[in-house]
Formats: sequence, C-alpha cells, structure tokens
Amino acid sequence: MKVLECVGEHYEVQVVPRARVYKWCPAVISLECECGVRPTLTSPKTTCAGCGADHTHVFEEVLELDMEEYEGERPWRFLRSYFTLA
Repeated sequence: MKVLECVGEHYEVQVVPRARVYKWCPAVISLECECGVRPTLTSPKTTCAGCGADHTHVFEEVLELDMEEYEGERPWRFLRSYFTLA
C-alpha cells in the first residue's frame, strides 16, 4: 500500500453576502491499495471498494487521528452554546 495524497480534517470558508459559511471537511486520503485499486478514502469510510480491506490504520498513522473515538461527528456538536447560562 502506498499513500498518494492526504488532507487532514479542516473547515472550508465560503464567503457569502454579509456572512461567512464554515463547511466541515473530514480527513481524506488517496492511496494505492494492495489490490491495485486507487481509492479516495474519508475518515468515516476507510474500506477499499475493490477488495474490502480496512485502511483505518492509515488514518491513525499518517494523520494521527484516533479512529476509535471518531464517530463522524462534527466538532461544533461538542462546543457549548454561546447562549447557555452556566
């Protein structure tokens, strides 16, 4: 297996009139699988479509993501609301 390209999880900013929209983008890795297929995998989808091999370890090694805790959740779901009183 050979990693061709990888991009960590990040936000993309889209500027619209009077606002900015922040779009969450999960981690993406393009690799050449041992079966010869070149899948583009995301952190929620880590299996090769050609042979069904699980490449979770690649995300853990290359991008240092803890895939056991990763559930495809967007990070803002874990933030406290600005309007909540504590």
